[in-house]
Amino acid sequence: MSSAGFREESHRALEHVRYLAKISGGRGSCMPGERHAVEYAAEQMSSTGIQKIRLEPYEGAPSAYRPYVLAFSAALLGALISWMGDGREWMALAASLNGLGAWGMFLETDFSPNWMRRFLPRRPSQNAVGVIPAAIQSRRKAVLSAHVDAHRTPVFYSSSSWRSLFGQLVSIAFLSLAAGGIFYAIGALLGAGWVRWLGLFAAAVQVIFVALCLHADITPYSPGANDNASGVGVVLELGRHLMKEPLALTEVWLVFTGCEETGAYGMAAFLDAHAKELGDDTAYIILDEAGLGKLQYLTADGLVVKRPTHPRALELAHRAAATLPELSATPRVGIAYTDAAVATKRKLIALSLGCLPEIESGETSHWHQMSDTPEHVNVRALQDSLAFTWQVLKEVDKL
Repeated sequence: MSSAGFREESHRALEHVRYLAKISGGRGSCMPGERHAVEYAAEQMSSTGIQKIRLEPYEGAPSAYRPYVLAFSAALLGALISWMGDGREWMALAASLNGLGAWGMFLETDFSPNWMRRFLPRRPSQNAVGVIPAAIQSRRKAVLSAHVDAHRTPVFYSSSSWRSLFGQLVSIAFLSLAAGGIFYAIGALLGAGWVRWLGLFAAAVQVIFVALCLHADITPYSPGANDNASGVGVVLELGRHLMKEPLALTEVWLVFTGCEETGAYGMAAFLDAHAKELGDDTAYIILDEAGLGKLQYLTADGLVVKRPTHPRALELAHRAAATLPELSATPRVGIAYTDAAVATKRKLIALSLGCLPEIESGETSHWHQMSDTPEHVNVRALQDSLAFTWQVLKEVDKL
C-alpha cells in the first residue's frame, strides 16, 4: 500500500501525539506520566479489539545520568588519592578507580549489568503488550514496538551545534576515564610522580562532565512529541490497521516500552520475559522519532559500541524500500541508541525505523528539547512511517 493509503491513520496518529505530549508533568522514565502513557496505549489497543492486552511491570531506572556521575566520581576520587602520598600504591589505587569508572561507563552504555547500578535506586515501570493473531495460521511472529517515555532537556541538546558534538562528547568522556587509568598505571609501574599532572587534565574533563550530568538531571522533561509520541501513534494505528487486515501467517505483538531514555530497561525486561517464547526468527520493528523528516533505517545502533543491524533485518528494510521507492528511505548509522540496540546485542532480528529532519529544507530537529511539540510533527512523515512499516510487516509475512 502506498503512503497515500494511510492518510486517515496518519491523522489519528497525530491525535495520539497531541494527547501524549500534553500529559501533565511529562513522561519521564518511572514517573506517573510514563505510566499514564502506557495505560493510554493499553486502552487504545483495547478499543480496537486487540486481544491479550496486559501491563507488564519491572524495575526501571529513573535517571540516565546518575550512573555516569558515579563513574566520573570514582575517577575523581582516584585523582585525589594520587596526591595523598608518594608511594606507588597510591598511583595503583588511582589507576584502579579510573579503570573502574571506564569499565562501568562502557558497560552502562552497552546495556549491561555493572557496579554502578548496585548503588542506584530502581523504581517501578511497565510495558503494555497486546497480540494480534494471524489471519490463517501463525507460522512466525513479529514485534512492533515504540517507547512511551520522554527525555530531559539538558543544555547539550539545546542547539544544532551541541547536537553535532554529541557523539564526540560521549567519546571524550569515556577517553578521559581510560586515559586517567593509563596515566596512573604508568605512574605506578615507573614510580613517576609527575604522571599526576597528566591525571589532572583527565580530572578537569571529568569535573565538566559531572557538572553536565548533574545539570541534566534537574532539567524539565521534553513534551516528547516526535521522540517518541510519534512512534507510539504509528504503532497504535498499525495495530488498528492489522485488526482490519491481519497478516496471513504472522502473529504481531504490539509492545509499548518504558525507560528507553534511561537505558532501554523496558525492552530488556520484555526480552527477558518473552524472547525465548518468541524464538530467534521473530522480527522486532522499532519505531523511534517517526514524525519529522525523511525516512531512515539504522544500519548500526548503540551509544559507544555501534552494533551492526542483523542482516535479515536489513534485508526486510531493503525489500520495503525497493517496493516503495517514492518514500526514499535511506540507511544511516544511529546517533545514540534505540530499543532495537538491546535486541541486536542479543543477535535478534531487530530493525530501527524513524525519520531525520532535512537540513536543506529548513527542518530542525527538536530532539530532547522543550520545542518537541505536536506543532513540529509532520503528518506526511507519519504517513510515510506508517506505509513503510506496513510494507516491512508484509515482507515478514512472506518469509
